[in-house]
Amino acid sequence: MALNIRIGTRGSKLAMVQTDYVNELLKKEIKNQDTKIQGNNDDITTEIIKIKTVGDKDQNKKLADLGIGVFTKEIDKSMLLNETDIAVHSLKDVPTLWSDELIIRSVPPRESHNDLLIWKKDRELNVFQDDIIVGTSSIRRAAFLEVRYPNLKVKLLRGNVQTRMKKLEEEEYDAIIMAEAGLNRLNVSLENYNYEVLDMLPAPAQGAIGIATRKADKEINEIVKLLDDKKTHIEVLAERSALKEYGGGCQAPFGALAVYDTEENVLSLTCDLVFEAKGKKVLVSKESFVYCDVDDFEKGMDLGKSLGKLLKDNENEILGIRPSQ
Repeated sequence: MALNIRIGTRGSKLAMVQTDYVNELLKKEIKNQDTKIQGNNDDITTEIIKIKTVGDKDQNKKLADLGIGVFTKEIDKSMLLNETDIAVHSLKDVPTLWSDELIIRSVPPRESHNDLLIWKKDRELNVFQDDIIVGTSSIRRAAFLEVRYPNLKVKLLRGNVQTRMKKLEEEEYDAIIMAEAGLNRLNVSLENYNYEVLDMLPAPAQGAIGIATRKADKEINEIVKLLDDKKTHIEVLAERSALKEYGGGCQAPFGALAVYDTEENVLSLTCDLVFEAKGKKVLVSKESFVYCDVDDFEKGMDLGKSLGKLLKDNENEILGIRPSQ
């Protein structure tokens, strides 16, 4: 029986690069006759369907003002309506509170998780001393900047990678913050720019692609699971579980980075949280680890939950909030 896998995605250049990458991985597995798929592999095809999200339509408001799932909601809805079969997401954009009917079935190998501060090569910049204007749309980045680099001034910056780089060229900003993963995937050269990796933890799952499916769609799930990189998957599960337990959404000033050591079979997780107490920004950091197999996703989630709870309890203690009985 013929099967056409409809892939839902945003239409931005970066989203299409990520989706084309996933599509090629899918087609490679489909062509692989050693891959055990019900029926004839030759009867399986793929189709890419572009979908506009709220975040694509409104390029002016702060992302936090647009609600939850601003880059994913419409795509996920298309799966629930059976208009698409899978979705390709930047996993950091996927809400931690999600539809019970959907699942992140696979996570391919992760790109860089770093945040870069970028400025024009023809000017000197000292991030610890200069009073400069930095562009970003991220609440997390803005909050961590205020703590680590209090001299910097943050100004809202929306738009795709090309738009942001153009605004830097036109000197609307002294510097901008970009995810290194997006620049790498788009092959954007920084030859004519100065840049440095910022001293801050990334957003949970930053740099990772999440491939979503309907839980009940067994045939599709059997195919999509072949694209999963277990090391990346357990790392991002721990990061996202920490954020979920803390209670923050994608826009929370919450950083997390998990690293799985394949030689020692150890999963380490570090989480940072910024919040306001007595008129000042406070940075709280927690870290922990667990010995586990690379596919023991339950232990990865438990590690994340424990750190997320520790951060929430620590925040409540500093703010003088008693735990509910």
